[in-house]
Amino acid sequence: MSAIIAALRLSRREIGRARGRSALIMVMIGLPVLLLAAGLTWQATGDVTLREGLDWNIGTADAHVRGMAFDRPVRQSAGAEISHTAGRGVKQRTLTEQEVLALFGPGSRAVPLRGLWTGYEAAGAYREAELREIDLHDPITTGMYTLRSGRLPRVAGEVAAGAGLGLQEGRTLTLTGMSTVVSVVGVVESQSEPESLEIVAPPGTAPDDTREAATSWLVDTSAPVSWQRVREINQHGVKVLSRAVVNDPPPAGNGPEDPVPHVSVRTSDVVMTVLGAVVVVLEVVFLAGPAFAVGIRRRRRELALIAAQGGSPRHLRGVVLADGLTLGLTASLLGAAGGIGIGAAAAPFVHRGPLEVPAGLVALAVLLGVVSALLAAVVPAVQASRADVAEVLAGRRSRARERRGLPVLGVVLLAVAMAVILLGATFLQRWDQRVPWQPISMLLGAVLGQFGLILLTPWLVGVAARLAARLPLPFRMAARDAARNRGRTAPAVAAVLVATAVFATVAVIVSSQTARDRERYTPQYVGGSTVVSSYAANPAIWREIKKVVASALPGVPLIEAGKFAGPGSRPVNVVVQPGCARDCGAFLSRALFRPPPIGGADLVRYFLRGPDPVAETALAAGKAVVFDPRVLRDGKLVFTTEITKRVTHSVPAVVRRPPGEPLVTAVLPVSLAAELGLAVRHDTLVADPAAVSTTPQQEERLNAAVREVDSTTAAEVERGFRGDDMATLLAFAVGASVLVLGGTFAATGLAVAEGRPDRATLAAVGAAGRVQRLLVAGQAAFVSGLGVGAGTFVGLVAGVASVFSGFHRARASGIGTVNDVSSDLVTLVIDVPWLLVAGVLVGLPLLTALLAGLCVRTRVVLTRRLT
Repeated sequence: MSAIIAALRLSRREIGRARGRSALIMVMIGLPVLLLAAGLTWQATGDVTLREGLDWNIGTADAHVRGMAFDRPVRQSAGAEISHTAGRGVKQRTLTEQEVLALFGPGSRAVPLRGLWTGYEAAGAYREAELREIDLHDPITTGMYTLRSGRLPRVAGEVAAGAGLGLQEGRTLTLTGMSTVVSVVGVVESQSEPESLEIVAPPGTAPDDTREAATSWLVDTSAPVSWQRVREINQHGVKVLSRAVVNDPPPAGNGPEDPVPHVSVRTSDVVMTVLGAVVVVLEVVFLAGPAFAVGIRRRRRELALIAAQGGSPRHLRGVVLADGLTLGLTASLLGAAGGIGIGAAAAPFVHRGPLEVPAGLVALAVLLGVVSALLAAVVPAVQASRADVAEVLAGRRSRARERRGLPVLGVVLLAVAMAVILLGATFLQRWDQRVPWQPISMLLGAVLGQFGLILLTPWLVGVAARLAARLPLPFRMAARDAARNRGRTAPAVAAVLVATAVFATVAVIVSSQTARDRERYTPQYVGGSTVVSSYAANPAIWREIKKVVASALPGVPLIEAGKFAGPGSRPVNVVVQPGCARDCGAFLSRALFRPPPIGGADLVRYFLRGPDPVAETALAAGKAVVFDPRVLRDGKLVFTTEITKRVTHSVPAVVRRPPGEPLVTAVLPVSLAAELGLAVRHDTLVADPAAVSTTPQQEERLNAAVREVDSTTAAEVERGFRGDDMATLLAFAVGASVLVLGGTFAATGLAVAEGRPDRATLAAVGAAGRVQRLLVAGQAAFVSGLGVGAGTFVGLVAGVASVFSGFHRARASGIGTVNDVSSDLVTLVIDVPWLLVAGVLVGLPLLTALLAGLCVRTRVVLTRRLT
């Protein structure tokens, strides 16, 4: 114990002496902990648990009961989110107030809470919202709503508008479907969903026979509703949310009386988390390791004196590891505190839940930082314990012993990592498709690749140093110094290599994805067209959307298109069965994935880019207008419709070729819907670019206007492929640059500290300060240049392998076919952003060399050297 205390005291004294280096190490270790703690605090605060949001959902009630009962016993979770019933053919019935009171016994009180989706008209505009009938004056609803302005409704005919509707008190609304006129007397905000579209009304606003209304009950009981009582109520087929059970839940289990357990954490998530933590720890070790080595080199004489006075190698290792423990613990605690503070300061601007700090997860992040610091100090500690005391006290440096077998093992690990990335996802996905094997294989390959690079880097340093024999003197000395001191050079090169490899891999994957999306992009409308599309099923909403668009684009003819719809506007899946099977071509194959639109002559003229009497006459006669003859089967258009079962139809068709590639397979006549026993749901408005040219500002205003009517409606202008990956790639490039600069400057600082005798010799023989700057710049360029160059090569190979693996995985899973018709949606596209990669490959080494050369001190104090 005394040795440990002495080591910690020595560590504390050394940290005080070398404050700059200690601060650098603490930043390297504490920054990941800070980011983890901030992210964990942010996520925990935003994740409002059922217990935290209990008052928002059920007010002060002791229990909440869904208004439907099953015809058999039910088993539920403690929070009533999950429920199970035995057998099939389960039926439900509506609970009455008397039945609810009978379930909870004497002294109970049940308050109804009804909800239904309804439309309303205000100042001639039609909108939709949820009508919730609840008595907000009842104390049982305390905590569910907050009054923002006006007052709460008291009697039938008065309502409070939700804050998300944008209505003010004094407005008059007509509730469609029930022909009820109400007045807005206040604005309230739902605590559970602040931006929800709600109209809160007293009970009795909606007629009792409204079938769409769903009723639940807030129950006030004389005693807390225990889990045993919940299970008794479950026997009547009723689910119960109990305040007492939520606040003190019984342990979940598989027994008949145990709460239903929630879905456990997936093994794949655990594996990915562990592998991700390993990657982060290794990168921190690579960056902080050279910085620890700087301190050990400067303390060589102090450690040698300890050994000369009887200190064992174990004592020397303890002194160095004490630095790692002290700096790691301090940095991790400060990082955790800073992260919690950042998360706590930022969360209230976005999240509404109470501040929550996941102490266990934050403690794990702190432990991760401490472990990273200790691992970073292990190699310097071993080197310090093996140092020759006489050589150190004499001021001589010993040459590190090379292990020739390590590069071979490194190559083997790199090959295994590449095989895991390239082949692992393909074969494992066939074995179990429920597990996301591709990201797992990517992370596992990254971990194996990092270990391989660690073992291979010393050999790469030696090879690079031999190749530098013909360079000018300062750069030749820098390369020789790096090769002689591979213990400090290799970790820094490995850190730079890994950071660059990750950037290059991500750059290839992201750029290839964007290139593939650009290649397979097929416009659905003519370039420059203004298109408004909606998922709203209510015809009244669609009429309101048409009014808004006509007002925003005055005088512009609007082309209306739609789709087949079943009873109650249920969507109908329509798939064309073309005559071509394997030779449809890329453009047509992609068009097959979209159902043919339904419209009139104006829609045909739009796709044909001009009038066509033959097509218009055929459409009026109930025929389909097909834009590519390969679509036809025996002269007819064949397609399937599916609501509950698939039905095949064939209709007469006429072929008319558009000027370019067909954007859709065909246009179907409106009259066809009645023949098939279906309806038409109009959902698209198109403004021809020949009639109007919409600017981006007009597009933004039109989109905001239609989204105000219905949130599922959007307006956009067909401007071709608009994907852009440059922002993502630049973000990764900046992150890689920070890691490269950190690793390079740590190694260069160590080289400068160790190279003082050499620079003193240069000064003694008359070398100018420019030579010393070039020497230090060469040391930085060697570390960054070797790491960036090798990392770029490894990353490009890994990126290509990842894209190739994803392509084969998609092919094996059958993506890219519809009804046995081949498509080119899955294609192998490999795109390398050469300009950005070249900028990192050339620019980063030059930048590090320039900064290192400018920051070095050229004034050297000549000292007597012992030989």
